[in-house]
Amino acid sequence: MNRGPFFLDACVPIYAAGTEHDYKEPCRRVLQAVAQGDLDAITDTEVIQEIAYRYHAIGRPEGLALAEEFLALIQDVLPVTRADVCRFLELQRAYPSLRPRDAIHVATMLGSGVTLIVTADRHFDAVREVERVHPVDLRW
Repeated sequence: MNRGPFFLDACVPIYAAGTEHDYKEPCRRVLQAVAQGDLDAITDTEVIQEIAYRYHAIGRPEGLALAEEFLALIQDVLPVTRADVCRFLELQRAYPSLRPRDAIHVATMLGSGVTLIVTADRHFDAVREVERVHPVDLRW
């Protein structure tokens, strides 16, 4: 199925590193496929920040190590450009229920020609410009 590149959302490494959950093992498999070169995956700078922020917000210092491990795994980390920020604002107007953090991911993806996102976050389903692939459903 690898039609990548696939954009990996922050929930993938967070579920993979987290406590037992239905998505833990599927997310671990996604990351293993990336590590083995079987899955073409990218992310953006905001995902790295989101991982660190989430753990910091709940008082767990291991978030910084998780962000570093994810950064080491993903070789292509997209920057957020001025054009991406302009597209982000357009997306927020078009999809007012889309969380701003998710909208910046979509803007960055589209700015790089990426339309596939691996995430458990259903908010992306409303965005016509991208296709969400749930970690449970991803096959390579």
